Amino acid sequence: MPTWKRLAVSGSDISQFNNNSGYLTSATEANGFSTASFNGVELLADGSNGNLTFASSSGQGLTISANSGTDTLTFGLSSIPNTSLDNSTISGVSLGSNLFDLTVDNATLELNVGTTYNGGTAKSINVKDGGIDTNAIATSLGTLGVNSFTGSFSGSFIGTTDLPDLTDGNGINDFTYDGSTTATISVQADGTTLAVGVNGVKVADSGITSTQLNTSVAGVGLAGGGGTSLSVDLTELTLGSGLDAGNATTLNLDLTEVIATDGANRVLTSDGDGTLTAEPNFVFDGSTLTVTGNETITGNLTVQGTASFQHTEELQIADRFILMASGSSTPGDGGIVVQQSTQNVGEVFAFDSLTTRWGLTGSFNASETAYTPDAFMAAISTGAFSSDATIQSGIDTRYSAKGNIFIGDDQGIWIYS
Repeated sequence: MPTWKRLAVSGSDISQFNNNSGYLTSATEANGFSTASFNGVELLADGSNGNLTFASSSGQGLTISANSGTDTLTFGLSSIPNTSLDNSTISGVSLGSNLFDLTVDNATLELNVGTTYNGGTAKSINVKDGGIDTNAIATSLGTLGVNSFTGSFSGSFIGTTDLPDLTDGNGINDFTYDGSTTATISVQADGTTLAVGVNGVKVADSGITSTQLNTSVAGVGLAGGGGTSLSVDLTELTLGSGLDAGNATTLNLDLTEVIATDGANRVLTSDGDGTLTAEPNFVFDGSTLTVTGNETITGNLTVQGTASFQHTEELQIADRFILMASGSSTPGDGGIVVQQSTQNVGEVFAFDSLTTRWGLTGSFNASETAYTPDAFMAAISTGAFSSDATIQSGIDTRYSAKGNIFIGDDQGIWIYS
């Protein structure tokens, strides 16, 4: 009966085939330790059959206890005597002793309690009220009238407010400022040509008219100025091929002067010399574009309709997945045919819908809609395995077919036969 059968490979232990779950790798008994002791003299490293022993120096604070029922070792630390420490003093002062006294002058600095600190209790140091006077500041800040000060200042200052007068000039509204009262400075505009807006000075609405425009702004092809509106005079311009000036204000396009040839439904191209050519090999009748000759497309080509290719060499497809048999609505065969010596006939790699497997065959005509495989491609599955080796969990039933391979999480290899 076809079923999954386990393979024996290099490195396999044959006994595993009959005892997968309970197979022992280091001993014939269930116990994991060969021997162990505590506070004994035998060690595993002392001989081929010795015991591993942990000794306890309980008198120094470290305790070790063993439990053979649970195979555990428990380490504890009760206390550390001062004599067991590397150093029993800090900077020559024995631990537990007070530090040397620190005393403040109680004039400039003060402690929250008393005037002496010896490390016995916590205290805080503060600047005493009135502790910093002008003598403590000395002359490092400078002398008024002699030294200069920089930086930011706050508070009240005494000085002169009678500054030299500041007055307006041309373009500034009248004002006077001598430092005693607030003054406002504003731009003086005539209101017709210039105006003061929200964001500053601007040209007034309708501020520049024909009056401001001199006749010098008009030249060849331009008329007006000096009190009149500017306009374009086409009669003063030199016109090239294809352009005609009917009068001073009318310009006509004459295509008969720029198209070298003519023809119905032809696409126009530029010759680079100012003329156009109606191409005979590039015809568009409003619905169909016909191109005669070779074409080169340097960008992307998108076909939203049906694309037909009669001859293709070195096909390159950027899509990650190719959909074949897209016109089918029912299951069927399909694949790739590599032509050999006969047109449309060759070797096929295809999907067989009857067996739901990929297969191979030769001498296959690409015009056929179905095929019968000569051989099948083996599929490899992975996942968990059952102890009876008959049903592998996580394997789709379609892969329970002859020749397929399963590799379990235990690294075992199975083949369906």
